[in-house]
Amino acid sequence: MRPTIRDRPGKRQTAYRDTRPAEAYCAGVRLPFTVRAPERSAGEPAGPPAVPSLGNGIARPITSEDVPGLLESLRANVLPDAETDFLVDWSGIRTRIPMLPWAPQHLSGVTCIDLPIPDDGYRSEDVEYASLAEALRTAHDTFRVVEVGAGWAPWSVSGIVYARRRGLRAQGIAIEADVTRAGWAVQHAHDNDVSVELVEGSPAEIGARLLSGHGDAELLVVLAAGWHTTTTLQFPEIDEADMGAAVWTLPGTDVDYRGAHLRHREVPAVCLDTLLAGSTHTDLLHIDVQGVEFELLEPMSDAIQAHVRLMAVGTTNRLAEGQLQQHLLARGWGLLIDDPCTAHFVMTHPTLSGFTVQDGTQLWENPFLREWPAS
Repeated sequence: MRPTIRDRPGKRQTAYRDTRPAEAYCAGVRLPFTVRAPERSAGEPAGPPAVPSLGNGIARPITSEDVPGLLESLRANVLPDAETDFLVDWSGIRTRIPMLPWAPQHLSGVTCIDLPIPDDGYRSEDVEYASLAEALRTAHDTFRVVEVGAGWAPWSVSGIVYARRRGLRAQGIAIEADVTRAGWAVQHAHDNDVSVELVEGSPAEIGARLLSGHGDAELLVVLAAGWHTTTTLQFPEIDEADMGAAVWTLPGTDVDYRGAHLRHREVPAVCLDTLLAGSTHTDLLHIDVQGVEFELLEPMSDAIQAHVRLMAVGTTNRLAEGQLQQHLLARGWGLLIDDPCTAHFVMTHPTLSGFTVQDGTQLWENPFLREWPAS
């Protein structure tokens, strides 16, 4: 039996019909949309205030019924041979299980043809795979993925492999602040025949290298933190099995967002707009920053809107989920997947994210870079 991270109880859904004309959402109309009160003459009593319009009225959410088909679109026709240390999954990706301390070691030498529904037991849940599949489904000619808080870069590497299989020109950037995990990302790329380069140095040196282009590498693994400015940040020294580190400490202390006392070291931080720069749009921006997702994304909204088609965000508390919904829906973005995080409110923690036992997933669609229907 495959392990299950958590149950998925049924959710009540309410259907409604948006009566605004579809042509209101075509390219060229400024978003967000606002329904305004009629003009009034001097001396006329004030009418009702303007009513803000959240979302765009045309984005179609991805349902649980859609997920199996999206995942099937990633299935490999021919799977690599099983080797002693590797798990080969249904999509043809090879994962070096002994490299990942938290992964069930009995998966070594296994070929798994089952779809990861509701999850794969070591990496993620089905909705995160569906996010990548949707980005690939809607890509044309090229595929670019940027993974912030990359760990061993599973989404960058698999995105490049899947894109090449479809005949797309693929590139990726995986940014990770922990040196051990950045090494895992390089190894994972080699294990899946993805050409890779490790980029490290000062914030200025890293930025200059990124702006110079990919060169011969399909994947650039950046040893740094992704942030909303180019600076340096404090990052904890963590055990290899700890995948919950973040660039956050209780001010004036060595306490992280979970309440753990950890030694910290200074790491370079690269501004998100440097990761997104270039003439090619980013098809998928994948964010996994353990509790500072809104603090990172809100200041970078304009850069993201200009460069990113789809954005998958790992969410770690309900407050951040609501902040992202309010902020991005007000900009006209469409929320395609909304899978809330799970928290157990036991013991004490300095932040809401400290209570979280299972991250959530939000997949956002940028209306400004979407192919809109003809008016």
